[in-house]
Amino acid sequence: MGAKNIRIALLGIGTIGRELLRRTSGQTRYTYVALGDSSGFIAKREGFTASETSKIVEYKSHGKPLAELDERLYSGNEVIDVIGDYGADVLVDVTAAQTYATIEAVLGYADVVTSNKLPFADTPYHDYRRLVEKAEEEGRLLDYGATVGAGLKIPELVRNLGADGVVSFSGCLSGTMNYVSQRLNEGASFSEAIKEAMKPPRSYTEPDPRTDLTGKDFGRKLVIITRLLEKCVGLRDIMMEPLIPEEFRGISREEFLNRLGELDQEISEKMNVAEGRGRALWFLGSADLEEEEYKLGFKEIPRSDPIRYSKESDNVIRIEPRLWRRPVTLMGPGAGAAETATGLMSGIVSAKKHDSA
Repeated sequence: MGAKNIRIALLGIGTIGRELLRRTSGQTRYTYVALGDSSGFIAKREGFTASETSKIVEYKSHGKPLAELDERLYSGNEVIDVIGDYGADVLVDVTAAQTYATIEAVLGYADVVTSNKLPFADTPYHDYRRLVEKAEEEGRLLDYGATVGAGLKIPELVRNLGADGVVSFSGCLSGTMNYVSQRLNEGASFSEAIKEAMKPPRSYTEPDPRTDLTGKDFGRKLVIITRLLEKCVGLRDIMMEPLIPEEFRGISREEFLNRLGELDQEISEKMNVAEGRGRALWFLGSADLEEEEYKLGFKEIPRSDPIRYSKESDNVIRIEPRLWRRPVTLMGPGAGAAETATGLMSGIVSAKKHDSA
């Protein structure tokens, strides 16, 4: 008997969505029956051909809405309509929008695989638990492993270790801030490191790097991992070191980039203090689950710390299971379209196995 074909509704055709389509279109195990962006869905009961998805990927690479591509835009009002009318087995959500209500509804009818952090971090803890519990009640797969560490799927590792109880974890879960930390310790200024992270071929930061420098994206990842370990934690519970003065938050992106050098001195002084103590300075997040302390900011570390061997946009996490003799450290590429697509493909395959069980 051949492998089960899985019918997919893909929500979001940005950089990650397009990479996923490139990697999977034309493979018989994947059939895309619906493709959606903020303008709506296009759907095809027999599934889109590789040639059709290739044209859609090219079209979407120019930032155009699906509504302008095909006048036969599906007229259903909700994602749930697409799932029901076109028999999708799994919803793959690669948006950066708040899709909590969509996922909660879809779990009654299909599996969900996602790299979108907002439904799991930018919601009250009881709503997060409702998603997890509904998936269990309905016998559905809810795979959000790619929200932290992309293809590394750090939440899955933490979930497995959590069976023994996790005392604490720490590390750098921001590809941007890990690169910046590396460059600072190599002698670059803060503004130089940020601008390097922005430019192709790296393009690690969001278009406006303040999104990374506020720590909110990193903070969401801390929330996701901590909630997975059954702690009632939200963004407001994380003590975040502000890297951007308030006066820099309301100005235009262009003015911010022109004034970025004004932030160099404060970071340089911290670097000098750390170097004077024979230590390195790194932007880290930490969660002490016993003391219930959650922090995000620059921290002095020993020069022998494994994170010093990380490269470019690596994610690094150090986990301390309660009964283990020593911590577990995971390090590797944890950001990027290719890496995230790999994590999503793993989830889709898991959905197929889950439904076949």
